[in-house]
Amino acid sequence: MTRILRILIGALVACLLVTSAFAQDKDKGKAKKSYVLMGKVEGMDQGNNRLTVNHGKVEGFMDAMTMPYKVDKADIFKKVKVGDQIKATVYDGDYTLYDIQVLPPNTKK
Repeated sequence: MTRILRILIGALVACLLVTSAFAQDKDKGKAKKSYVLMGKVEGMDQGNNRLTVNHGKVEGFMDAMTMPYKVDKADIFKKVKVGDQIKATVYDGDYTLYDIQVLPPNTKK
């Protein structure tokens, strides 16, 4: 009886793994929703490729907060400085800033 039970459990685990693999593949093709993030650069960590940004609410994604974000392109550190207002694109489930733009002074976040 134990041998049959082990075989059944093994088959069940195999089915679950296959189902999980198909679900992951299905999600890979989906485009993630994008959002506009606007905020003020509070810190720079070029060694870890991160900007700390104090930003307003990103409607439908996150509340206003200050937090570090990875940046998509390291050359942004040549263009941005602490205190700059920026605009960037963020995507669902991804805390990386894409297409970062430095905004003119006095731009509200």
